[in-house]
Amino acid sequence: MTTQGRHGTDAATEELRQEVDRARHELGETVEQLAAKADVKALAREKAEHAKDRARDAAASAWRAAGSEQAMARARQGGAVIVAAGAVATAAVWVRRRRTSTRRMGPVRFRVRPGQRHAVQVRRHKGR
Repeated sequence: MTTQGRHGTDAATEELRQEVDRARHELGETVEQLAAKADVKALAREKAEHAKDRARDAAASAWRAAGSEQAMARARQGGAVIVAAGAVATAAVWVRRRRTSTRRMGPVRFRVRPGQRHAVQVRRHKGR
């Protein structure tokens, strides 16, 4: 009976050792995972690599889309439209400034030539 009791104790001891080894192994893995999370340089490198890959994919996709002749022609037309619109807007502002060389300040109306700062002609208007 004592032999059987010893055998049971030896089995329980061996089971405890295996459990301790398993717990050590799991703890080691947990520590490695925490160390990986705390490694800022490695995380930054990984994110930079991921961003590079995404940028490469986006650039390749854009080149494929822009590579067709139709897309290039549309891009040229769009650029011409934008330039024309800018020229029209600039001309409209210039004409408006040229026409409004007469300024009103209260009852006094004075006229300034383009490029001048001082009044050339001052008139007082009654009414309005």
